[in-house]
Amino acid sequence: MIIGRSIERNARLYPDRPAIVTENGPAISHKALRDRVWRLANALTRTGLKKGDRAGILARNSADYLTLYFALGSLGIVLVPLNFLLKAGDLEFRMVHADLNVLFIDGEFIPILDSLSDGIRRGLDSRIFAMSSDETTGYPSLGTLIGSGEARAPDVQVSPEDTLYIGYTSGTTGTPKGALVSHRAIVVGYLYKALDYGLTSNDVTLNAGPYWHSAPRDFASLAIYLGGTAIVPEKFDPATYLELVEKYRVTNSFVVPTMLERLVECSALATADVSSLRCLISGGAPLPSTVKEKVLKAFGPALTEFYGATETRIVTAIHSSDLATHDRSVGRPIREVEIRVLDEAGHEVPTGEVGEVYIRGPGLFSGYWRDPERTQAAHRGEWFSLGDMGRVDDDGFLYLVDRKQDMIISGGENIFPNDIEECLQRHPGVREAAVIGVPDDRWGEVVVAYVIPGGQKPSPDELMAFCAERLPGYMKPRRIEFCQSLPRNPTGKLLRRELRRQDAERNQEAAQ
Repeated sequence: MIIGRSIERNARLYPDRPAIVTENGPAISHKALRDRVWRLANALTRTGLKKGDRAGILARNSADYLTLYFALGSLGIVLVPLNFLLKAGDLEFRMVHADLNVLFIDGEFIPILDSLSDGIRRGLDSRIFAMSSDETTGYPSLGTLIGSGEARAPDVQVSPEDTLYIGYTSGTTGTPKGALVSHRAIVVGYLYKALDYGLTSNDVTLNAGPYWHSAPRDFASLAIYLGGTAIVPEKFDPATYLELVEKYRVTNSFVVPTMLERLVECSALATADVSSLRCLISGGAPLPSTVKEKVLKAFGPALTEFYGATETRIVTAIHSSDLATHDRSVGRPIREVEIRVLDEAGHEVPTGEVGEVYIRGPGLFSGYWRDPERTQAAHRGEWFSLGDMGRVDDDGFLYLVDRKQDMIISGGENIFPNDIEECLQRHPGVREAAVIGVPDDRWGEVVVAYVIPGGQKPSPDELMAFCAERLPGYMKPRRIEFCQSLPRNPTGKLLRRELRRQDAERNQEAAQ
């Protein structure tokens, strides 16, 4: 269960098959990829990098990104993917927290280095490499490193429990945490996905999300691991995405819900040939029912959903055959994975009742980097929780109702924002909705909804009446606010914590 070992196997079995295809560059065969990975790994060893060091990467999707991923893995050097959409302060937090030994950076992001503190820059100045083929950026290039290395397997002993990468959580409910993901966890996740989605060496994958996010990178590297082909777009554009599916006869693809929404609204979809697409895999955030219905109409039975995270790999999956009969479910646990739904005391709740979801399985992460307190807080023995609340039905299907931190308690009743948001989004005048709880002297908290209107803008009274007809009285919003956008992180997850902060500031200003 070592990432780098698949490179040699595939070079022998499928030497001429494309491993990586980019939008503009030539295809890289499995044999050529092996040679590039080995050359890069040996060149990095000569720079003084060693097993256990941390290597940051601040770059867009590219063939070099995946080459670096496998090269670092073959050396036991820990990859630290960095989100290029973050502000300089948030980037520096991750760089300092991970205690980086080296940084690989795209030329377009080099100006960000000037915004970093002198301490972090001094620590990295001799170990910064540009993700380019030449030296025009002023920093040594990845291309030069690859050209200077020997095409032979590096002499490094890597074990399944060695850390492959540190994945920083999105921080939707607090300070980001660095999840330690081992080679064992990644390979287990690969095998589970391959079994559940029927993936083989003949598959072609397209994952347009940024590789600093674990799921797009995992699905792309999974295709390479199996001996298949990864199509690597630099970024997501719905029309370009559809062109690539048709051109390369893509068989599977991971997309987040915000991408799916853009795809079903893209005019090019009406004439695009997407018949090769066997698995259109949604994850990263809940897929609203209204969007799901449009995707099923456009793509048919290809749509599947899964529940998982950096810390867990894939936990549950649901396929199109079950989507209609188990609306809003994220599916049943996959092989070797168990889930339990527990109350505050740690007791399992009855079937159908809501509790905190705990997970056990061989794909779990190894803890949070230099954070034993939060590692321990997320565990009950060998069972781990992401902080999600959910319930399981009689058929064993899991339904996520919300984040534990986002639950609203009003008049002693537990209210989950997702239920109200789903209701609001079924109104024809609502494009998006987000629900939060705000402090109230009488009820403890009351429900407030922020709405992005679509089409004919409804009135607040109309939306409240719409909810009153479909939800219990205590769940009805007490206030409706219209807005142009909602705070989300770069993967599309709603930041209710930020929305609560904005609402509090707005009310404070109104009171002055």
